[in-house]
Amino acid sequence: MATTAITPIDTQIAGLAQTFQTAIKATIKAESAPITRTQALKDTVDVRRGVYTDIKNNFDGLQSALQALISTQGTYGLNLVSKSTVTPGTTGAAVLTATNTESAAVADYDITDIQLAKAQSQATVLAYSPDLALNKSGTFWLGGTGLANLQTKTSTLPDVYSAFVPSTSVTAGATSTVSTGQRELGAGDYALETRDLSGVRQFRLVNADGSAVSIRSQNGTSYTNAWQNMTSGGYDTGRGLNLTLNANGAAASTALTYTAAGTSITINATDTLRTITTAINAASQPEGRDFKASIVANKLVLTGAQTGENHSLLFTLKKDGIVNDFLGFGASLQVAQNATFKVNGMDVSRAGNTNLTDVMDGATISLASDATGKSARLSIATTADKAAGLMSAMVNSFNTALSHLKSKLASTPTTVGGKTTYTRGPLSGEQVLTGLRQDMLGRMNSNYTNSGSFKNLAEIGLGFDKDMKLTLDSAKFSEALKNNRTNVTALLDSGLGAINSLVSNYAGSSGSLSNTLKSIDVQRTNYDNRILKYNEAIAKRKEALYNQYQGYQSQIAEYGYTAQWFGILSGTNVNTSG
Repeated sequence: MATTAITPIDTQIAGLAQTFQTAIKATIKAESAPITRTQALKDTVDVRRGVYTDIKNNFDGLQSALQALISTQGTYGLNLVSKSTVTPGTTGAAVLTATNTESAAVADYDITDIQLAKAQSQATVLAYSPDLALNKSGTFWLGGTGLANLQTKTSTLPDVYSAFVPSTSVTAGATSTVSTGQRELGAGDYALETRDLSGVRQFRLVNADGSAVSIRSQNGTSYTNAWQNMTSGGYDTGRGLNLTLNANGAAASTALTYTAAGTSITINATDTLRTITTAINAASQPEGRDFKASIVANKLVLTGAQTGENHSLLFTLKKDGIVNDFLGFGASLQVAQNATFKVNGMDVSRAGNTNLTDVMDGATISLASDATGKSARLSIATTADKAAGLMSAMVNSFNTALSHLKSKLASTPTTVGGKTTYTRGPLSGEQVLTGLRQDMLGRMNSNYTNSGSFKNLAEIGLGFDKDMKLTLDSAKFSEALKNNRTNVTALLDSGLGAINSLVSNYAGSSGSLSNTLKSIDVQRTNYDNRILKYNEAIAKRKEALYNQYQGYQSQIAEYGYTAQWFGILSGTNVNTSG
């Protein structure tokens, strides 16, 4: 509905005598009748536009839902997918959880002999009051010894190292300064991996767990753990390691062992367990060898931030530049250990317990806290759950579109005092839409000739209830899809394809509903223009009326002043107040 704004001319009219204001308002009201009629027409069009907008949205949604079930459409998604189920070997135990990709291979995995990964922890031997000065001083290196180094491991059991041995891909290497805002690489074994992708040499840095680590992009603007194109020449990782790359070398891995310098905190005689704990936890430590500090039973306890054998605690205490364990740490409370288990009899070892993506292809497993010593079976099987979900979405969209259409086409009865009257719906009498609704119901219940054995949608679980609402028997549909996927696809392509063809005449940007809305918008614009012109005319009319009645009021005032003047001259009292 239109609203009336107060204009400057209205303010001027309000300054006239009440009799003149009343006369002007009566005139304007009479002459504004075309505006009122046009606004009423526009309001009716606005209601109609709202109804058609809702219908179009419903049919657009139905079109999308139908096309997801038709194999010739780009959004087709009616596929059997893989689903994982975990059966613990011990009743009431969790053991593990699992997720999988839709294309994971169908298989059963027996996971046994589980040992959870654990983080190393170590504590001081002596107990100290947490808030009393320890009277100890020195340097505490976190994650290193204070000196970085780059080497190559030449043999194991025991580990033997030499100076870094170049390869054809990495012709030189050295330690470097860690870039601002970055954490130093943790001490350990790494490999610079290379590959050729579409004729382009690429590289990445992988840690001892087999995980790619974040390093500087060769363009120097960001950091990434993804494969990146290799350019020959000097390359600074930004994390303490500088390499000379050769993009023309062999596409192979180059092994290297990095010893981190670490981060140091200075401990003074006035420091307490609490201040030391706070300093450790606030420090930016080398990634992968970082740890947290806490106070338990008045002892300083260090606990690795990560589980696994490659993430054992690494720290060095020095006094006057010489290694000196002036805080007195004892033996490990818990050694760092990997998660170990068997999968169908095969030994597996991983640094962590959760989000293990590289054990079974297509599956991600997480070991539960109660998994140690237990077993479980992970079964991956095909399921029609996703397909049934798409069918259910289509059923809901179909019912929403047709129920809304029915409500707008119908006339609503109202009985008062035994007398019944009917209120027409906003689309009552729209024979095209009435026919559309009936056609859609008919097509959903028709027989279809196709290359498969199913001829009617009811054979795969679609039907109607007593209120003519479309229903889906999910179990019947899922069974049909799993056992007769080709036949189900053929029926849906023909049956839902026919309904989609009908719906497409109305839905989308080029459908008739969109064209109707465009036509309605033209009507609305025309009405707006007419109302604007009427208002402009009324504004001019107000100006003219104001000037006219302002002249009358001025003349009356002038007559009053003249009478008063004659009264003064004649010595009589003339009352001109009316």
